[in-house]
This record gives sequence, structure tokens and C-alpha cells, in this order.
Amino acid sequence: VPFRVVFFMWLVFFLEYVYNWPLSDFGIHPRSIFGLIGIFTAPLIHGNLSHLVSNTVPLIFLGSTLFFFYHRIGAAVFFRAYFWTNILVWLFARPANHIGASGLVYGLAFFLIFFGIFRRDLLSILISVLTLLLYGGVFYGVLPTDPMVSWESHLAGALVGITSAITFSSKRGE
Repeated sequence: VPFRVVFFMWLVFFLEYVYNWPLSDFGIHPRSIFGLIGIFTAPLIHGNLSHLVSNTVPLIFLGSTLFFFYHRIGAAVFFRAYFWTNILVWLFARPANHIGASGLVYGLAFFLIFFGIFRRDLLSILISVLTLLLYGGVFYGVLPTDPMVSWESHLAGALVGITSAITFSSKRGE
């Protein structure tokens, strides 16, 4: 699943670049009817190559980790991180055009970090520690620092990831 999402992210970027299509307009525009489409499309749209790459690498790593170690709940967690994050952005974010997969990345990272804390089995704790070591900087990303960055997506992803970790911690994930 994460590889397919990344493939579509790159395909959308390629089409926007080659054909000069304004696909960035299809991001999340909070509380607008037109902006509802962004709930589905925003994670596939990126502002530039740097933005795309900075979401590609963690999405592949975190998504692969999720599906490899927690294959029974992986699809449900991924679905929540994708859609519920974007729904929260549509409902509560500041008026702007929110694009990119960072909300999804934050949802996956926070899930993997907190799942081990709530689950308390050795493998999940090791995954939590590894994710924290590699992506511990995500905690700073939920704060508003740059007006060009959708910190609301980061915060929404973090909340969805933590909520998912709590919800699934009592279920068998391996």
C-alpha cells in the first residue's frame, strides 16, 4: 500500500510538471465544498521536488514497517492516517491550500511510536524506540513554525496516530 501511494504521488507530480496542470489546486481547502476533494487528493499532491522526496522516504519506511510487523491492522491504521487526518484538516485547519503526505507520515510515525508504549510487548517497544530515534523530530512539527507548512496536517496526523495506537493496542497486531 505505501509503495502504491508513493507511486501515485510521483505520477501526480510528473503529470503536473510535464503538462503544467495546476493539480495543486486540488488540496484541502478547509470548510469549503470544493476543498472536500482534497481529503482524497491532498496527500498525492506536492509543491516541489524537495517536498515530494521529504514525504517519500518516511512514507516508504514507516508504511513498510507498519504492514510488515502489524499486517493484521496495517490497512486499518493506514486508512485512518490517510482519511481521518485529512478530514480533521478540512474541519479545523486555517484557510489555506493544504497539500502533501506529511499528515499521513505523522499519523504513521505517531502510531508506531505510541503503539509500543500502549502495547508493551518487546517487538512493539523496539519498533517504537527505532521510530523515535529516526523520526523523533516529528514532535516539533506539530507546532506552527512556518506559515508555508501545514502544521495542522502534522497535528491531525499525530492525533490520529495516537488514537489508533490506543484503539489497536489491545488487538493482536502481528
